[in-house]
Amino acid sequence: MLGGFLQQTMSKHNRLGAAVGLAFITTIASAQTAATPATAPVATDNSVTTMQKYEVSDVPIDQQILPTARPFNSVFGFDDNILDVPRNVTIVSRQQMDDVDITDVTQFSKLTSSSYTDSDFGSPANPTIRGQQADYMANGMRQHIGDNGDGMPVDFNSLESVNIVPGPATVVQGASPYVGGYVDVITKRPFFDGTQGFISATTGSYGTDRWTVDVGGPINPKLAYRFSYSGEDDTDSFWYDRIFETTALYGAIDYRPSENYDLFMTGNVFVADYRENFGINRPTQALISNGLYQTGTNINNGTTATAADPQNTVNITGNDTIAWGPVIPVDYRTSANGPLSHAHGQEYNWQAIQTFTASPTLKVINNSAFAYTKRDTYNGDGYSEIDDPTWFLDNRTEFIVSTSTQQINVGLEERFQHDVDLTNFYFEYVNAWDLSSPSLRNDINFQNAAAFKSSIGFFLPVPGWPGRYANSAAQAGDTNNTELGSVSPYVEDEWKLTDQLKLLMGARMDFFHAAVTDPLGPYAAASLGFAEPNANVSLVYKITPTISTYGTVNFSENYSGALADGGGLALGATSTGAPTLTRGLFSEESKLFEYGWKASLANSKLFVTSDVFLQDRQSKSQGSAVIQDQYYGLEFSANYQPNKNFYATFGYSWINGSIPTSPSDYIFQAYDTNQIPGGPPNPFADPAAYPYTHTLRAPGQPLDLINGLMQYTFNNGFGFEVNTVITSPMNNDYWGYLVIPWQYDVDAAVFYKVDKHMEIRGSVSNLTNQHNWQPNAGVYGLEGIMSQPGTMATITLKYKL
Repeated sequence: MLGGFLQQTMSKHNRLGAAVGLAFITTIASAQTAATPATAPVATDNSVTTMQKYEVSDVPIDQQILPTARPFNSVFGFDDNILDVPRNVTIVSRQQMDDVDITDVTQFSKLTSSSYTDSDFGSPANPTIRGQQADYMANGMRQHIGDNGDGMPVDFNSLESVNIVPGPATVVQGASPYVGGYVDVITKRPFFDGTQGFISATTGSYGTDRWTVDVGGPINPKLAYRFSYSGEDDTDSFWYDRIFETTALYGAIDYRPSENYDLFMTGNVFVADYRENFGINRPTQALISNGLYQTGTNINNGTTATAADPQNTVNITGNDTIAWGPVIPVDYRTSANGPLSHAHGQEYNWQAIQTFTASPTLKVINNSAFAYTKRDTYNGDGYSEIDDPTWFLDNRTEFIVSTSTQQINVGLEERFQHDVDLTNFYFEYVNAWDLSSPSLRNDINFQNAAAFKSSIGFFLPVPGWPGRYANSAAQAGDTNNTELGSVSPYVEDEWKLTDQLKLLMGARMDFFHAAVTDPLGPYAAASLGFAEPNANVSLVYKITPTISTYGTVNFSENYSGALADGGGLALGATSTGAPTLTRGLFSEESKLFEYGWKASLANSKLFVTSDVFLQDRQSKSQGSAVIQDQYYGLEFSANYQPNKNFYATFGYSWINGSIPTSPSDYIFQAYDTNQIPGGPPNPFADPAAYPYTHTLRAPGQPLDLINGLMQYTFNNGFGFEVNTVITSPMNNDYWGYLVIPWQYDVDAAVFYKVDKHMEIRGSVSNLTNQHNWQPNAGVYGLEGIMSQPGTMATITLKYKL
């Protein structure tokens, strides 16, 4: 049945079929020109993983960028060579993250063509992979809990490397609302071979200041530690009124009392004061293409704006009449949030991984994690959210049996999550605000509106938060008090059928129980028990010891349609107003078909991978029914590192997301004013103008994405690097009325390694000062688009112990 479905879909998408043929031909051609066979990777950090030696010239391990240079187990739970893993995987080293200055998940597109993340109000907590929301994990355990990826900024202080895996999680990780893929961050390990560490400081344009202290070493032959502290203070950001101040503390110990037991324990604290960035409102094609902004202020009730109230804030109602003014050149540094906006969050994380090697054929791993998050957001343009608090406890035990012909991972995971989230977005009328002058921006505050004040009662005060209001769950399902528990047995089995052919099969069932109450309402809890299956089948064929090809099928059911803010579950309301949980939102299917090949060439100095994929999934956008999405495309990447002086990476992807819609599948788009001159049709005033009956292309995903990175270091310590990202046109809204054209960004750096201790680096981002745009969350595509910074420069000093 799956084969028939795939064949039928392929016939509808000739480009994908051609790509399959091209990949197959390329695989065979590569087999004819295979380089000297390579051995399996070596454990390159201080983990307990032991693998065969794998050398890349004289490159120190902390500078290696080849994925074959380090052990890997982030997909199926086995310590496999990356060549043997039947999924597309990008391994991003700490060296690469530092070289291209990765500071948030939107920047993963610099190093992998599979990921392009929209602005998500300037604070994305989860990346987007293959055009869909993706998971965020740490050392194999699911972490960030949020809605649509929105949440606190990501703490990069604790990271040693990142594994980026497109497509749904396998049976080892289990069901999730996010099926586009996942990033598994590998945290910093203690050092057993002597004290090591560094101190770094960065300063640059618009008041950017960042600093890090990182040190670790052995306490005794059986115990080692690692400590890292970092902070950031952007006092004058590219965007007006932006706040971004963070403090991050990370600690880890590694205890090895014997050859058979290892305890790796981590803890980190992350505190952030920041402001979300909705971007520039009133988007039109003239704004995107020519930088022209449509001015105009509210004249509801026949009242004109005054000096005391330049926005006519009092009369904003959500059905606003604007007296449109002239079109003027946009100030790319503006944002619709206004200076009264603010956000604060604090996270506390703890994780312990115990590894017990019972025998040469049996290994037992217990992975436990706890996280606590408390955060709040207030945006003057009309949004308020409070998580008070969210926390979870997760525990997974794995029994891994290995023989000469088989590996099997049998495990059990238990998880409990608690979330209290209070949300208000019913007065989020972003297009009502004029951003054309500082006085107008300073006046943005939705709680001044008479219509808002008269609605208090509908908007309820939040206990313990003076001056803050939210909707009850009966009014907006995103407000919730959720308790979600799960018990999840699974098995993943890997058979070596021949010396060249390997079969993987896995199955898992997540048994959930959910109980949700309205934290502002009088109703009793709604509860529901449900189960989510997850299964995968893969074949891997080793054409040569250094070239492999694979095919993978993954099926899962996911509860993305029931997801609410804060990571809780959304309540629906019945005719009596009592809350309910809709069972159909807890079983949304995702089917992935992926074929690819991987090759380690040029005496293990070049790693190349390519794949084609098709994924059908069900999803639910805000204000819509459950709809069927389809994503398909091809991906290619290459990593080359011949010696310690030079390395280069390249990536290309062609990813298309289609969303079949009909009048009954209305995709919510906020739009709250009379028709903007030169703008797309107002869907509320003129719904007939929207072509509901044809297949739509998913917003916020470029059809083509190209990235490249090159670095060269001379023997005298001087060096340079260049990084570029190129994106083809992408829709800002679901209907494609607003299109971001081809864009490119070039970053460059020069550096000097004074000696083995000191390094000086000067970096310039957006070297050619392009006026680039980043799409906002798709459901707000007619109300906002985010400008990207112009040319910015930083200088970094780093001293290694």
